[in-house]
Amino acid sequence: MMERFLKDNPFWQWMGFAIDTDAAAEGKAVVTVPVRPEFRQHQGLVHGGVMSALIDSAGAWGFALTHQEALRTINMSVQYLSPVVPETPQLRAEATVIRAGRRIVIVEVRVWGMADVLAAQGQVIYSRAHA
Repeated sequence: MMERFLKDNPFWQWMGFAIDTDAAAEGKAVVTVPVRPEFRQHQGLVHGGVMSALIDSAGAWGFALTHQEALRTINMSVQYLSPVVPETPQLRAEATVIRAGRRIVIVEVRVWGMADVLAAQGQVIYSRAHA
């Protein structure tokens, strides 16, 4: 599923998202993205939308890697905790499934920047595609 998804997902390809298969576990996923110049906003920092997209994507994989099932995002909250400077080589999102119900899945995600600084955290609520 992972190989097919990465091959068939132009957004993930464009962003440069990668799944850390060594860190995958039941209800957990780690997704990384290299910080590119295109990710900067007007102050030179990494745009919050990059971190939001990473949170949403990593959260879905926290569930999908073990359930082989697609999800649909229905709500997301993000707290930006520390600015990400352009010298940051990559962002690392760590997702943990909090609840996997019959219809709803809730995942918490933390995004780490340079020197293991917590840059953002979020919670994503998904609808299971079969529901």
